[in-house]
Amino acid sequence: MSALPKINFTHSGVFCEDLDRMVDFYCRTLGFIVSDKGVASTGHRLFFMTQNPELHHQVVLFDGKPVDLPFNPINQLSFLLDSLDDLKTYYQFAKKSGIEGIAQVDHGNAWSMYFKDPEGNPIEMYVDAPFYTAQPCKEPLDLEMPTEAILAQTEAMCKRRPGFQTREQWKESIRAKIEEQRVRIGL
Repeated sequence: MSALPKINFTHSGVFCEDLDRMVDFYCRTLGFIVSDKGVASTGHRLFFMTQNPELHHQVVLFDGKPVDLPFNPINQLSFLLDSLDDLKTYYQFAKKSGIEGIAQVDHGNAWSMYFKDPEGNPIEMYVDAPFYTAQPCKEPLDLEMPTEAILAQTEAMCKRRPGFQTREQWKESIRAKIEEQRVRIGL
């Protein structure tokens, strides 16, 4: 059997109660653009949205979400940013845009801010940290602090926890585990 190719997760689709309101939020507040729109074979209106010219879409919003669901089936939609300064910029933009209930979290291996879209779907904007610490890890984060101070605070926190590694050391250990798994299952 030949080796399985690497999987890259690139997009998700979300059913919406108020599609037009959600498209407006994702464009106006998160900076997406509509790359395509139309009607699916199921009859649902849909909007393909992206912020990356290399990806036709990162999110697809559909109409037709039932309004009487007993809970929200979306746990979270996570968006990776390039730098801690980018996360700080989004944080300031979200505050200025009137987003309420923004949570800031230091996960040790990543810095995150969480908030909800108009239909209550949790959104995570995050950036990878140069450190690794065992998960789950949820420490306070203040995105108003200087970048260097956040870096120093996170590194100190990670070093206090068991199993501290740099992100590069962690990635190398995961590469080895993936290779072991491939050998184990005969790929």
